[in-house]
Amino acid sequence: MRRMIKISCLFLGISILLGQNGDPPKPIIKEFTPAGRIEALMDENHSDKWLLIQLDLKNDSLFNLVNDILPAMELYSGPASYHRIMEFRHLEQIQSVLTAEFYSILNENYKLPSSSREFWVDFKTGSETQGTWSDDDAIEYTCACLSGASDCVKLGWDDSWWNPLDYWGEAWYGYQPPYYQSIEEIRVIVRGGQCDDLPLWSETYMGMMDDNGNWSHDYELSINYTDNEYVVGSIWSGTMLMPRMGSEDNYCIDHVKLEFYYTCDEPESSTNLLASDGEDCYTVNLAWNLPTSTITGQTLYRDDTVIAQLDADETEYEDWGAQSGTEHIYCIESQNECGSSAMVCNPGSVKTAPDSPSYVSASDGEYVNEVQISWPGVDVVDDYKIYRDSTWMGIVSADQLEYTDIIAESDVVYEYCIEAVNDCGDSPWKCDTGYTISPGGDVNADGSIDVLDIVVMVNIVIETYEPTDDEFSAADINSDGWVDVLDIVTLVNEILGD
Repeated sequence: MRRMIKISCLFLGISILLGQNGDPPKPIIKEFTPAGRIEALMDENHSDKWLLIQLDLKNDSLFNLVNDILPAMELYSGPASYHRIMEFRHLEQIQSVLTAEFYSILNENYKLPSSSREFWVDFKTGSETQGTWSDDDAIEYTCACLSGASDCVKLGWDDSWWNPLDYWGEAWYGYQPPYYQSIEEIRVIVRGGQCDDLPLWSETYMGMMDDNGNWSHDYELSINYTDNEYVVGSIWSGTMLMPRMGSEDNYCIDHVKLEFYYTCDEPESSTNLLASDGEDCYTVNLAWNLPTSTITGQTLYRDDTVIAQLDADETEYEDWGAQSGTEHIYCIESQNECGSSAMVCNPGSVKTAPDSPSYVSASDGEYVNEVQISWPGVDVVDDYKIYRDSTWMGIVSADQLEYTDIIAESDVVYEYCIEAVNDCGDSPWKCDTGYTISPGGDVNADGSIDVLDIVVMVNIVIETYEPTDDEFSAADINSDGWVDVLDIVTLVNEILGD
């Protein structure tokens, strides 16, 4: 029927032209007409209940009916398919002038894409087609009548303006959005216009192509050079979204833009990251719990430097690169296709050889026939080794902080050194000198204590003998500064005790 109407109009046009002077028709030039907004009616108030409606205003009569009752809807593009967000009261007004075949409710509980969601957009010029089809070769890469446009494709074209036949052409465009976890909304905006004056209505359509290459003609594009914007369903062709346009009216596509609103949340963080502190001489041992969300991998850091890329199921790691004597900060983050989690961190360190004791104290003649050695404790120690004049002479456990040298020779000064030991190594030595004194009573210094020493002591007491300093010191057995009968009694007891 439409083709018959076109042919009738064509013959009428030819008759008029033949009655004139034979001048060729002027070329068609179309200026861009800004399109109205899908959200035009949302400016009126802040309703919590919105509908997404499609209006199929195929001709001037339908267009004028709706435009008259709702001029705020911004129907700037003339007869075409429109998507508009509105309240139920707006729909009631539309229902008062349109029958159900010219409108449809796409979403009864519409929500605008959240500002917190990800947004991806891709823009393709008309000539950047993913593919085209025509039985009649009715496709030409030209912008024809579109003022200021470039890189277009024209569908359903025929250079002979008087040709009464329709020619059909199709073009589709491929978009591959980023990885997503859920889709909030997909919008397609087709900018173009019809470069043919004879049709009085649009016969240019758009739809989304599916996996089988099929597409439904869901939306009718405006004849005017304008933007046709639609919220489309999640229909995929393989891994791509493919808007497809078809026309028999010399429709030129300036460009096609796809807006993709989606969610893509980074994974949760791992939990309970533990790093060993001084437990192993060569490694820091790490362990953690995986996040509850799905992950694709993990990255481990030491002091902000990556030390390992780990598989998604790993929960342990041995760090052989830790430096002795350094506390490192270990952090782990999880990855998925959307990004990385927040880091979880914990300090850790390898076990080291112990430090030296801060001091060593060896007795200086305070004891007869022995030297007492003592020192303060140090951390991470298993044993202490005791050396005398560089020769190892004993070992004690970590909780014992003193040692007695019972084989020291009297009046000989020795160097005593302490070495702290664990399974990671030994500390430097810490040293002090010490000595023991001879026992009192050997007054005549003959190396033995006997009656001859008593005779000398008696002579000292009755003052018939003037002792030397060493003789006096040996005779003052009780070290009270006097040589008297108490010293003689003590020496007698010592001899008799032997």
